Amino acid sequence: MPTSQPSVATFTSPELEALTPELPGPTDKAAFWLQRDIVRGVFQPDERLKVEQLTKFYKVGHSPIREAILLLSSTGLVVHEHQKGYRVAPVSVADYIDVVDAYKAVYQLVLFKSVERGDQAWEERVVVMLHRTMKVRKVLPDGDPLARELWQRAYKALHRELLSGSGSPVLERIFANLGDRAERYLNLYADFETDRERDHHAEHREIVDALIARDGERLHDLITHYFAGAQPMRDIVIQRLEALEGQRGGRRRRAPATTPKAVAKPVRKAGRGRPRKTA
Repeated sequence: MPTSQPSVATFTSPELEALTPELPGPTDKAAFWLQRDIVRGVFQPDERLKVEQLTKFYKVGHSPIREAILLLSSTGLVVHEHQKGYRVAPVSVADYIDVVDAYKAVYQLVLFKSVERGDQAWEERVVVMLHRTMKVRKVLPDGDPLARELWQRAYKALHRELLSGSGSPVLERIFANLGDRAERYLNLYADFETDRERDHHAEHREIVDALIARDGERLHDLITHYFAGAQPMRDIVIQRLEALEGQRGGRRRRAPATTPKAVAKPVRKAGRGRPRKTA
């Protein structure tokens, strides 16, 4: 079941509500809560998602939970195993590198489509969202969980608005799914010390200025610098995933040594009836 980390379903704050997508029904709420909790690491990689347990955890009915799991199975955060049900997506070095590469490529593609297609109304929305997010304090994982979630939602809301001028809901949805998957890896395995002194607000302001000015060359340089700023964290994620995979490989290599003993048939002794089954 989930870790001791609090669920987003328990967070209440007017500031947080302002950065939360509209959730009109129980399925929408359950899907959003489960999505954010998987991304935040409340549920661990490979953890089974049992409907009965989740209904108690989120205090909603069985149908919304089942539908929420099905919705998330198309995002890459949840996987299905034949005859075993659903579980949180596993992690690997290969998957992380693939997700990050795709995330950066799609981000730049959609961003430059926004530069080409964005209208006056889009510019105004971007400026308003930048203003809102500038008021949100950056909080790292060692801070208050609610304040941390407020920062993460503000960060995502600004970038979602930047890309909304593209006029491509399909690409925006792909980017959102990739962003959630990349964020999950950071929450699970990154060391945020390298990010502590980084001034995201200043970087966001420069990006918005270049975007409004439709300065493609300047924007390209800023985005390249922006992605480079997170590289130390990404390197640590890869190192920790490699160590994790090394541990798994070690366990698999040692397994054959115990196989003969595990599968040996018990000796049947006279007068003792049927032998006891091995575990």
